[in-house]
Amino acid sequence: MTIGSWEMTKPRSNYHFRNDYFDPDVDKIIYLGKLKLEIDEADIEKIIEGSRSATWRTRSAEGKTRPEEELTAEDYDLEKFGYGRDYQITHLNWTIPEKLKKVSDLFALDDCMERIHVQKPGEVWNLHLDKLEKWNPDNPVSVMRIQIALTDWQPGQFWSYGNYLHSMWRVGDVTTFDWINLPHSTANAGHHPRITLQLTGVITDLTNNFLNKLASVPEYDLL
Repeated sequence: MTIGSWEMTKPRSNYHFRNDYFDPDVDKIIYLGKLKLEIDEADIEKIIEGSRSATWRTRSAEGKTRPEEELTAEDYDLEKFGYGRDYQITHLNWTIPEKLKKVSDLFALDDCMERIHVQKPGEVWNLHLDKLEKWNPDNPVSVMRIQIALTDWQPGQFWSYGNYLHSMWRVGDVTTFDWINLPHSTANAGHHPRITLQLTGVITDLTNNFLNKLASVPEYDLL
């Protein structure tokens, strides 16, 4: 009997899973600070052109594979909830420009996975719980996923974190969330691509040092 990824991950979470309740201590995004990013239209166009469409099965980097049982469980959910297993969730660009590579290095995450999400109008990354414990199975709470906005928010774009809907972000905003417990999704029902640099890895002392610096200033200048 196949068990979907949603039912497999829910028991691990301490989330309330209620649609009639909002807990501000839980239903939230965690704002880490703001970077002063020099991203121009040419940079954005190049990122968009280099992105490739992704489904749940094709979201990994080229040459990377996921266990078939994990993919089968995700397929089960997609079909159960009416998306279809080949539903296009986003576009991904795995080629990180040098100026963004420097940004990634500032966070000093160990075993860091870097990818750029280019979510085009009509794409939906459906509600789910992340499975990031593979980065450090013995200490999953040491794993962090960071989002850095590369484009300003546009109407019709949103992230959901529990029962909180995140919008109105600006270029350079840096956020994270409680990935172990918080169900989340993102959709683009607008007219423009939503572009985000995502970093995932294990927190180091250097990570904490930089996060403290980032939180101490209104805008962290990379120069």
